[in-house]
Amino acid sequence: MKLAKVFTCGLGLLLLAPGLASTQIGVEYFSSDSIFDIVLSEAVFTAEGRAGDLGGTGTYELDLGGAASPPAATADFAWQSGAAQPFTLTYNAHTGLVTFVLGGRTLTYVTPFSGFDAVFVRTESLDAGSFVGVYDLVLDGMAVPGASTAAYPAHLKIMQIYNAPVADGFTLTGTVKLRWEGQAPAGSRLAFQIKTCHMAVVPAETPTWGQLKNLYR
Repeated sequence: MKLAKVFTCGLGLLLLAPGLASTQIGVEYFSSDSIFDIVLSEAVFTAEGRAGDLGGTGTYELDLGGAASPPAATADFAWQSGAAQPFTLTYNAHTGLVTFVLGGRTLTYVTPFSGFDAVFVRTESLDAGSFVGVYDLVLDGMAVPGASTAAYPAHLKIMQIYNAPVADGFTLTGTVKLRWEGQAPAGSRLAFQIKTCHMAVVPAETPTWGQLKNLYR
């Protein structure tokens, strides 16, 4: 049986790392960024795809790094409305190397952190007639049930993947689709992020992980 992962604390939500009562990968859905109020500062790395300027030179469409802003690596990519794009996100726990591949572009980043225990897939669509979906997810050969999709006006969905031993290294594959009607969205108005987080709130003065994290803030 799945253990409870969320409880109300004051005005916000505090997420606890899920128990490993089962080896079967599961998902949970949220419709508010308030779940990141605590864990956002604990982000290990984030891979992002967004509308940008649709492959122009003004801004980027793909990025990877310790956070989405500012990212460590970026790439241009000309999205086509409604076209499915396969992607791969790989994390090597021994070297800290993260590799994000989509549409023939390859982005890399070396994270100084380790020991994370949660993966979130966030999709956001802020313009009428637009849609973003991340689906057909497979984590280390195991199918992830469900998908993260957002279509205006239900503009935000966040999927948490749990019961997955991601801290030891992983490969996540899937398919993403961006779709719009009329004028194309710009910047991050149509976007997805794959975020890995350390769920526990670790004081900066705490040895090991807490001290290391504080050095890079």
